[in-house]
Amino acid sequence: MKMRLTSSIAAAWVAGAFPAAAADCPIERAVYAEPEAGVELRFDASGENTPLSHRFSLVSSNAKMKVDGHVLYDPEIERPVAMALDNCPEGDVTGADIAACTIWKGIIYAADKATGQVDLIPDEGADAPDSLILPGFGPAIAASSFGAAMKVTPWDIFSFKQCSPKA
Repeated sequence: MKMRLTSSIAAAWVAGAFPAAAADCPIERAVYAEPEAGVELRFDASGENTPLSHRFSLVSSNAKMKVDGHVLYDPEIERPVAMALDNCPEGDVTGADIAACTIWKGIIYAADKATGQVDLIPDEGADAPDSLILPGFGPAIAASSFGAAMKVTPWDIFSFKQCSPKA
């Protein structure tokens, strides 16, 4: 019996049924999940010639919604600050325009489950952390139009789910 179980696990791993380890995935391809509310945070490469350090999308299968976001390094506080934006205008916009479409703004922290170490989100190209902590994310989303369509308020912690394929 033990032999069959081990063989089944090995076959599932080879077939890709289990997610890759976070350490085998660069942050710009990482997908994180908050399972209670069914929200995923999916990273993409930020692209060249941009002040953004990361791009991401928040996707809720339960609410059938998608919100785009980005991370910028704030030199005043020496931290990467993330913003989740819903239906922002394009082109020449004011700070008030951005504030009106921002549904969450805060620092994203990376956490290592094995050691308990908490640090800032790594730069693009670095290995994806085991989990992400987005302080105040749940209450901010619950108060937004994105959260209004959700049945459950998300927590502030997202765990590594998988590595998206290379583009």
